[in-house]
Amino acid sequence: MQNPFEIGYYKSDELRAMGFAEVGKNVSIAKNCSIHGLQNISLGDNVRIDGFCTITAGKEPVRIGAWIHIGSACLLSGDSGITMEDFSGLSHGVKIFTNSDDFSGNHLTNPMIPARFRKVHSGPVILRKHVLIGAGSIVLPDVTIETGAAIGALSLVRKNIPAWTIFAGNPAKRIGTRSQDLLTLEQALLKEEKS
Repeated sequence: MQNPFEIGYYKSDELRAMGFAEVGKNVSIAKNCSIHGLQNISLGDNVRIDGFCTITAGKEPVRIGAWIHIGSACLLSGDSGITMEDFSGLSHGVKIFTNSDDFSGNHLTNPMIPARFRKVHSGPVILRKHVLIGAGSIVLPDVTIETGAAIGALSLVRKNIPAWTIFAGNPAKRIGTRSQDLLTLEQALLKEEKS
């Protein structure tokens, strides 16, 4: 008997037929994901998106590069644009928001309210190459996490993060520096792929 709990993955050929802006080779998306705005979502080579993820692209594109893993139960709310550059990754339960209501009480909140009664902070989220975000973390609108930075689990990222640093906490604070040795491994992998 086939395991009824293993729902499987859509593969590159199937995904291309669905209307994505772009789909590379060796792409897998779990069949229980919820994805909206396909025409504004591009996927590079060697991408896996695990179960129960939600990805939404609105007026701005969601660009997912190559060699990327997005763990289960992630949310990419990308109305104002999300870019994940090559070799970046999201651990389970990461939430990325490109829009956020004003919670001060001076405005009404939620998308069912007409815009004239709301105040929304919006801006793209950019994850540069080799960025890792730990499980359960939240990234708020208008944030760039520079090359090689790592965010510890359960962190809240409200501002730009410098390259090759390690941040953690709520709000996220610098706790260390990340090695750049992985750049040598990247070159070895890419060389091996070409041969």
